[in-house]
Amino acid sequence: MQDYKKFIFKSLIVIFTIAIVIKLIEPVIERQISNIFSEKKISKKIMKELVNSTDEFTPEKKEFYIDIIKKIYIKWMPLFSEAQNQAKKEMNLK
Repeated sequence: MQDYKKFIFKSLIVIFTIAIVIKLIEPVIERQISNIFSEKKISKKIMKELVNSTDEFTPEKKEFYIDIIKKIYIKWMPLFSEAQNQAKKEMNLK
């Protein structure tokens, strides 16, 4: 009879320990999952802001977007040129 009591007691302790660990880990996992989905929400929000901002194109907004587009163009233009040259070489080989 003593063996059964010890077994039941140990089982209950294991079950409670597992429950406590799950309760402690749950907020961490929930935060990580919410961070994953928040990035998608941010990108949708930025897209909406861009679309809405083009409705009223003030000179300040125009300068702001010109600056951003210029930086993107400077950064990506060498890659486009390289890709274009490689495509021309492949087209000439065929």
